[in-house]
Formats: sequence, C-alpha cells, structure tokens
Amino acid sequence: MILYSFPSSPFGCKVKAVILACGLTKNITIEEFHPWQPDSFFRELNPLGKIPALKISSDEVLFDSPVICEYVMEKAKKIQALMPDKFKSLKIQALVDGMADAAVSMRYEHFFRPKHLQCEDWYDRQYLALTCGLQYLDDRLDTDLNQELLFENLCVATFLSYVDLRFSDKSFRKNYKKLYGWYEEYMQKHLFLEAAKAKDHPVPTNITRLQK
Repeated sequence: MILYSFPSSPFGCKVKAVILACGLTKNITIEEFHPWQPDSFFRELNPLGKIPALKISSDEVLFDSPVICEYVMEKAKKIQALMPDKFKSLKIQALVDGMADAAVSMRYEHFFRPKHLQCEDWYDRQYLALTCGLQYLDDRLDTDLNQELLFENLCVATFLSYVDLRFSDKSFRKNYKKLYGWYEEYMQKHLFLEAAKAKDHPVPTNITRLQK
C-alpha cells in the first residue's frame, strides 16, 4: 500500500499516527506529494486532488483521512482497541478535522495568497474556529482525553504538533496550558509518535500558486 501525504499535513500526520499505533509501518510506503503540485496523475487517484490518499491496490484508492484511518484500524483488527467508545472518538475527530481545516486555510491565506488578495476577515473567522476548538478541548480535558493509545488522543496530539509547527508565534501554549500539558505528557509516554509529528519540509518548486 502507498500513502500519499506531505510531512506538514495535519491530516496525513493523523493517518501516520494510526499506522504506527496499528503496527503497519512495514505494510505501507509513504510517498511525499504536495497537493499543489501539478497533479495529472494524482487526480486519477483522488479526483479531489487532496491528501492524504491511500492506494491499497492497482485499481483501488481510499481518500479522506477518516476513511483511511478506519480502514487501517480495521486492517489491523484494532478498531475496538483504539475506539472503545466509537462515537466519542468520531466526535473528537470531527472537531479536530474542523480545526485542521481552519488552520490550513489560515496557512494558505497568508503563505500562498499574494498580500493584496488576502482577506483578513476570512483569516479571522478561521482563527476563531481554531481558538474555540482549542478552548473546547482545554475545558473538557478530563472527560474527553486521557493518556491511553486511543484514536481521539492520536487525533488531538498530531494536530497540536501542526499548530506548534505553523503557529508558534501565537500564544496557544500560554492560553491553553492544560491542553498543552496533556500533549507534552502524552508524547513523552508514546515516544514512537515522534515520527508522526508535523514537520517542516521544503515546498516543491513546481507547485501551482494563486494568480498574482
């Protein structure tokens, strides 16, 4: 199997964490692909042109990280172990994915879009979604998260690694101390997840940028 992703993608990082937790690293090869690269071949794999995408056979590709994660867990027979309370897990995943959508949109707005085309009202709306989500998790830390190797914890931990990578200039660690305290303890307890953290990586030179 081949996972098409990029080292900084929060969605790809979530999938990588699940692969690690399921012990399937030897079964899945990771192919780096930036979604803004010319994608004539990739559109044939995923008509949406988004990462991550998991090629499971010559004629079958799964896309969208929730689908890929559940497939990997099922393949490893780990759904019950990683999601003992399935709807709680899916609720937290939906929250984190929404925050990731907002955070990536913020990143694209300021990094890819030319300055004179940037919309600060749009950026602020995404920022509000991100901070409200972080506050939600911080407030419900004792009921929604723990230190176990569960899917919802993997979702939150890998996403916080992306927030640390892309928004280190914000005061998130100061404003959400409980949540980040949980994160540091969790990553220390599960050191193998270091390989799934969001990492900076040179953007390919042949990406398609927005019109200037």
